[in-house]
Amino acid sequence: MMTKFGSVFIQLASVDSTNNYAANLIQQGCCQDGSVIMADYQTMGRGQRGNSWQSVSAANLMFSIAFQPKYPLEEQIRLAWYSAIIWQQCLLRFGLSTQIKWPNDIYVQGSKIGGILIEQQLKGSQLEWSILGCGINVNDAPELQQATSILAQTGRQFKPQTVLTEYLDLLNAQQQILNGDFLKLKALFEECMGFRNQLLRFEKKDGLIFEGKILGVNVQGELQVEVDGKPVSFGNQEIRFLFPSA
Repeated sequence: MMTKFGSVFIQLASVDSTNNYAANLIQQGCCQDGSVIMADYQTMGRGQRGNSWQSVSAANLMFSIAFQPKYPLEEQIRLAWYSAIIWQQCLLRFGLSTQIKWPNDIYVQGSKIGGILIEQQLKGSQLEWSILGCGINVNDAPELQQATSILAQTGRQFKPQTVLTEYLDLLNAQQQILNGDFLKLKALFEECMGFRNQLLRFEKKDGLIFEGKILGVNVQGELQVEVDGKPVSFGNQEIRFLFPSA
């Protein structure tokens, strides 16, 4: 049974976070698989590592999708990989060539244009719900170094909902990739990854700085980095990229 992403569409003027809103619907038992919650403003949008996602009014796209996975808990990384692959395809429709900065940031020519945050809900050892939260800078970019938008890149304004419609179209059309061969999905994600096979500097959470080359990801979704000729795996809280300042 395929999910219809966008089966229910809820548009909000303002919300603390669309992921929270989706989680509340699930908790109340009134959430339909594939429901989309979109907001003009988010007051407490979240990013990875507890970072806040800066949003600039209704200029940009902020939404969450409530999804009931059809795959086992040990393959929970599937949605992260699939959603990122689809973002690359979607932004290509707007004339942008993008790369995924592991684990879940979307970059255009070295600047961040968006990000993904997935929250999983378990029932025992079963994966019951996944909430996919996305933020894409459409017509405005936060005043941060290395941030950009579709407008900044293309000179064209788009309605955030136009971008969402294209994304849902692609998300629905290729669910055989989401639910199909796990290693094929992993290989597709690795093709979307930016900064591979380049010598980069990284910082461990203990402050240690080292150099290595990104090889790809392992089946848990951890980053595989070649350090001193050997592959080493890192989880997404264990390491951060150190980009040269522009």
